[in-house]
Amino acid sequence: MAVHLLEIGAGATLSGCFRAKNAVGWGRGGADCGAMSGEPVGPSGGLSRRAFLAGGAAAVALAACSSSSGGRAGPASSSTIARPRPDAASRRRVVVVGAGLAGLTAALDLTAAGWDVVVLEARDRVGGRVHTLRQPFDHGLHAEGGGESIDDDHGAIQAMAKRFRLPLERRPADKLLAGNVYFGGKRRRTSAFSTEQGGRVAADYGRAYDALDELAQQEGIDPTAPHRARHAEALDRRTLAQFVDGLGLIPEARFLVDIDNRGEYNAEAHELSLLFVLQQTAAAADVPDSASETMRITGGNDRLPEAMAAELGSRVRLGHPVDRIEHATTGARVHSGSTAIEAARVVLATPPPTLRSVDFAPALPASTAAMIGGLALGAAVKTVTEFDTRFWTAGGGSGFTVADLPFHIAWSPTDSYGRSTDPGLLSTFTTGDAARRFAALGDQPRIATAQEQLLTVYPEGRAARTGHAATVAWPNERYTTGGYSAFGPGQVTRFWPVLRDVGGPIVFAGEHTEALSGFMESAVRSGHRVAKAIGRPPA
Repeated sequence: MAVHLLEIGAGATLSGCFRAKNAVGWGRGGADCGAMSGEPVGPSGGLSRRAFLAGGAAAVALAACSSSSGGRAGPASSSTIARPRPDAASRRRVVVVGAGLAGLTAALDLTAAGWDVVVLEARDRVGGRVHTLRQPFDHGLHAEGGGESIDDDHGAIQAMAKRFRLPLERRPADKLLAGNVYFGGKRRRTSAFSTEQGGRVAADYGRAYDALDELAQQEGIDPTAPHRARHAEALDRRTLAQFVDGLGLIPEARFLVDIDNRGEYNAEAHELSLLFVLQQTAAAADVPDSASETMRITGGNDRLPEAMAAELGSRVRLGHPVDRIEHATTGARVHSGSTAIEAARVVLATPPPTLRSVDFAPALPASTAAMIGGLALGAAVKTVTEFDTRFWTAGGGSGFTVADLPFHIAWSPTDSYGRSTDPGLLSTFTTGDAARRFAALGDQPRIATAQEQLLTVYPEGRAARTGHAATVAWPNERYTTGGYSAFGPGQVTRFWPVLRDVGGPIVFAGEHTEALSGFMESAVRSGHRVAKAIGRPPA
């Protein structure tokens, strides 16, 4: 997730094919949660990141980043509100809601600072949108159902992996160039597709991203404070679709731009605030494409949150959805069923939609309630199919695929381990409207539909299927509700200041609180940022 955080993504480089920067979205392809303290990160060079894929989009990753309980931000319940009265112990306690990467990072830092930390996780596992799939695959194969890739400049998550002695494995540098485009009923190599229409495919694609870069610079977009741009409110009301419509792209280039951004944000262009897209453009302006979606954690990305949780030990409580939070200037009382925990601060490290079922007493400020009620995650679905041979590597292919079919994007989650002669996996990544339709299907019909579309592109793979497959529909995940954050028209100027406010007893963490959203890196960096803002406990 970024599935980007999701880092549900899988970017790569198209160096000579399109432009030195933003090579076909495969420009933003990335990891899954984004930038440290919301600030631009990465080496100079040019290209963006999460893109094209979201395959993990990091996608996924897809992404993934935090999980937790739901939330009702509206009026407080009619029951009597007992104001939290922190004793000496609770004045040194922080409750973290959500054991995804953001929540676990904050918990580790706060514990190191001397706080008594309790982590409440609604699910029966840690990791949130970081979710490695091992069943029902054979031969030791695994795939990321959520956050997938790590960029070269994702220093926070790399440092965390190093801390827990988790090695990283490299993905092929040429996965995009060696991939395929399926458009208009015809499959061809990406390198060939880019030269079609007398080179206008590459030219128009590049023109679209040059226009976004230029507008971001003209408006003086500060990724950490997008709401302060020169014409912030007007840009926020405008949609990405309206911007792209005005460019007059040829159909092939428009197809790439639409798929790129649908995979990037897990949403349709008309659902996205142009100011949000410009913020992401500015945040990734100095990240070269060659640094995008280059690594995974050896053995599965879920090894990292599991290692983090193991260090926290009994501080992490699984199966504890939060249903009520009573708060005052003096502290907070967090309820999970019959359990009530007094604390000085609460870190909500969970996607905003999951907080809509939480009863806040007293009611949260109108601006905060509006953010929880309005900010959504884009729709993302992954389906992974096992094959007894990696047929897609014939002739030097990578398996990375872009198609004008509902699944949109595909790649090999086994491209960082194993041999070309081994059995392997292909993941399809479906986002936006098509993902919502996929999510409405049961698992088996969804798998069958995604496989049929994939085999339309690769009919030679039909006989190679082993019968093993898995799928994750993130919109159906109760404690997530989607891939990663997608700010709609009018939401950046309204919600960004709320998300970044760390002054009260309740603070927010997660990929949606960082300037470059949607990456696993974003989640880790948000955890560090929030913990630093909270500081040390009182003496």
